[in-house]
Order: sequence, then structure tokens, then C-alpha cells
Amino acid sequence: MKKFLMSLCAISTVFFATSCSDFLTEDPKGSLSETTFFASQNDVDMAVTALYSQVCSQTNNTNPYGYTWMGDDLTTHPASNKQAYAQFVKFAVPDDNKCSVATWKSWYKVIKAANFIILNVDKAAENGVATEEVNIAKGQAYYWRGVSYFILVRLFGDIPLNLTNEINVSAEKATVATVYEQIIKDLQAAESILPTSYAKAPRVWGGVACYITKQAALSTLSSVYLTKAGWPLNGGKADYQQAANYAKQVIDGCNNGTYEYALLDDFKKVYSMTYNYNTETIVGINASADFSWAQDSETGISNIFESQGGWGDAWGTYTFWKNFPEGARKDAVFMPKIMITNSSNPHYGKLVNFYDKDASGNFYVAEAHPAYQVFCCSGGGKADFDYTYGGSSTPKRDVACTSQRRHMIRYSEVLLWYAEASARATGAISDDAVAALNEVVTRAGEAPVTKADFADADAFAERAFQEHGWEVAGWFVGLNTRRHDMQRMNRLKEVFDQRIKDGTVGVEVAPGIVLKEDNYPSGSFSESLIYAPVEYEDGSMNPNL
Repeated sequence: MKKFLMSLCAISTVFFATSCSDFLTEDPKGSLSETTFFASQNDVDMAVTALYSQVCSQTNNTNPYGYTWMGDDLTTHPASNKQAYAQFVKFAVPDDNKCSVATWKSWYKVIKAANFIILNVDKAAENGVATEEVNIAKGQAYYWRGVSYFILVRLFGDIPLNLTNEINVSAEKATVATVYEQIIKDLQAAESILPTSYAKAPRVWGGVACYITKQAALSTLSSVYLTKAGWPLNGGKADYQQAANYAKQVIDGCNNGTYEYALLDDFKKVYSMTYNYNTETIVGINASADFSWAQDSETGISNIFESQGGWGDAWGTYTFWKNFPEGARKDAVFMPKIMITNSSNPHYGKLVNFYDKDASGNFYVAEAHPAYQVFCCSGGGKADFDYTYGGSSTPKRDVACTSQRRHMIRYSEVLLWYAEASARATGAISDDAVAALNEVVTRAGEAPVTKADFADADAFAERAFQEHGWEVAGWFVGLNTRRHDMQRMNRLKEVFDQRIKDGTVGVEVAPGIVLKEDNYPSGSFSESLIYAPVEYEDGSMNPNL
């Protein structure tokens, strides 16, 4: 795999080592020749490899996902170098926020790479490359262009659509509705031409499909329609029905053996390095810590607090942690206790609750917040994380760069999308929806549900909605995070108000122990606070943006 990734990076550097602002400024004379390329299967493979290099290098670190801190599950250090994340926590995001800038730049790079394939790969067929191979390449490009715009439109709202890679210094924004039309068109195009399986590396790796398949595109369409049904487009029942239909196609295909997806039997395996490649993952981005800073997963210590030698980017919020159902899933998502790994700390090697204080009345852990463990690894980034560090009295914080795969969509999500969307679309609770929800809740260690447990379909849909929040808690690289859920349900005002309450009144995290959040918004909520401003460089270059 290391050899493959070295080639991948080299190709990407030659083909697409330009910034997102290239749509406005690039001199095309030095770019890859559209007239001489795609002369062979090797050329096709190189172009797809370059596309995946862009996807990989934009999903390997925290910055492009800082916008997810606007959900109710994440907070961060009130000072340090975490202000870009804190600005999302506070609903106060300037146009030079490093996270939103990274999101804008990185996903427009992916779009550029995808456009190159879409616009030119048919030349390969003219040169004798099999139609099936051309479709595989084109399907990858359609998929990732659609996903790129799906990520961008939810953060920025109206955005420029570029489908040609032509330079346009006066490009205008497309409306949210128009962007969604293009997203759906791209994903439907991908679904229509992609196969359901692949036979060779790198399309298959670790026993699972790494290229996008037909069923992966179907799953993503379910997510897009579920989102489109809510804020801001409010497509309602018609879009919920489409979301349910696409999810049901995937579920039926899994049940009859056509598709490969199935839940892992224990939630603790979801983020486990032992099960890094698994058939619960529908869309996953590969990483290799053996290669480079650009192709690894740079999040191995994002959940380790700075006081313990980590980066401490992602902290759990008090209210979300408190409301999280107790059991195996919570114990896999949050550290049940926190190990003091800082050898200069007098309590080095001690396991504590995040809210515990020593005899002098000081917190054992300075951050005094719930600690996620979803990105943590052990054994030099190669083994499953053990929050007890094997009971060692001299624990050592692990490495930052790992090979952890970024699971963007999991099968548990498709089951929950179906359960929620079908109930919202029909106003009824079907047996199939109950079965889908029960697959997830029983794996989480909760009791199975029946129709009689719910007053109506809305209550059932709400349970599926909340379960999705628990399933993806803290996993900021997912395609649908808690922020996205709260946004589509038009509940970010609730997050805004809750954060203020948690920062001023506080939260009782244990009997008699009330803690207050350091980061919280001020002033009044307005929908204008949801979207981040356009990245400042492109915004200053083009007043239409």
C-alpha cells in the first residue's frame, strides 16, 4: 500500500497541486493537457488516483471539519490555538476562520480534479479503453463532485457552481436549491454507471470496496434527500419519501445478499483499528501512517487533552455527554475515565473522572470535560485504544498520525435514515422501519422497540433522529455529523440557547457537581449565523461572492 500511496501523491502533486482559488486565477497553460491525456487505461487510472489523493489529503486532519463544532456534541479549549473551533461553538465565524477557509479550499480542489475526469475521460474510449473502465472513472468523479458540493452548500449556503474548470473572475453564486439539483444529478449519474463490486487493488483494499460503488451512491442519495427535506429548502414529505426509497434499496440489497453491508456485532469495533476495514463502512477514505503527512490520519491525539500531551481539538460538551444513553456505545465513544498521561503531573498514572478534584480542590484533568476516544489508537497508532493503558503506572500518550480509516457513511446510518424518513414521509410506523431501528438500538445495548412504545410516527422518527446523533457523536469527519442533523431539523437555535445556558447556569455532571462551559455564544440567534462567510481571498477577488 505504501508503494501505491507514493505513486498517488506524486501524481496528485503534478496534476492538482493548486489552490481552490485557481478557478479564478490559474494560468491554464501549465496544466495537464486535455488533448493528449486519456490515451490509455494507465492514464485513466492516474486521473482517478489523483482525484483520490485530493479526497484523502483533504480528509486527513481536523481543520476542514471545524464547522462541525457548531453541533451540540463538541466544544474545545477556550484559548490555546483553538479559536477557529471556538468561533463555531460561539456562532461567530469570520471570513478568515482557518477551518472554513480549509473547507472551501479543499473541497473545491476535489471538484477541480473531478471536473477534469468528467470533461475528458470519454477520450479514453476513443483510444480503446473499455466502456466499463471509463464509467468507473467517471462514476468516481461524479460521486466526489456531488459530495463536495453537499459539504460546501451546508456550510456556506449559496455558492459558485463550477462544472467546467474555466476561470471566471466574476462567477456568481448559485442558490442552495440549484446546488442541490446538481448534487442529486451527479449522484444519480454515479449510481447509474457504477458497479456493485470491484476485483483488484486499489479499488478493493483490506477486503472491502475503497472505490465508490452503486450502493454507496444510493446510500448518499438517501442522505441528500433527508437533508433536502429539512431546513432550508423544507422539501417535506416528498423528499423524505425519496430518502426512504433510496435507503430501502440499500437495506433490501443487504438483506438479499446483493450488497455487502452489515453492522459490526459490537459498537466498540466501529472505531477499532482491528476492524479498520469492515463491511459496516459504506464510504471510507483510506489512510497510511507509513507514508506521509498528507496521506495519513492526523487525528490520533485530537481527543487527547493538551494537559495530557495531546492536541485537544475536540472536547465533549457537558449536556450532550449527560444525555447520552449509558451502556456499551457510550463507553466506546467517550472515555469512561481519563488516564493522567503527563509524567510531570503528580497524579501521573491515575484513572479519574473528568470532574474529579484532588485533595487541594484542583481538577485532576485541567480541561474538566468529557473526553472522546473515537480517534484514539494505541500501539504506535496501529492497535485498538485502551483508555486504561493496560493498567500501566507509567502510561505514554500515543502517536498523532495513524492509518485509521475515515468512515464517512456507515450502514447503521442508512438504517436510521430509513426509519426516520419513512415515518416522516408516511405519518406511520412500518414493520420494516421498526426492524431497521432495532438493528441499531440493540447493537448499542438498548432494549428493542415496538410500535406501542411510541405515541405516533413523529415520536418514532424523533427516536431514530436521536439515535443517529449517538451513532456519530464526536466523529467530525462523517458526512452527516450532529451539526448537520441539528441544521436540517432547524434546531441550531436550540443549540445556541443551550450553549448559553450551559455557560451561564451550568450543568450538573454528577450529584452536587455543577460545571459551566467556557465557550458559548452571546447576543441573539439569527439564521444568518448558521452559514460561514465565503473564504476571504475569493471573496475579495470576486465581489459577486
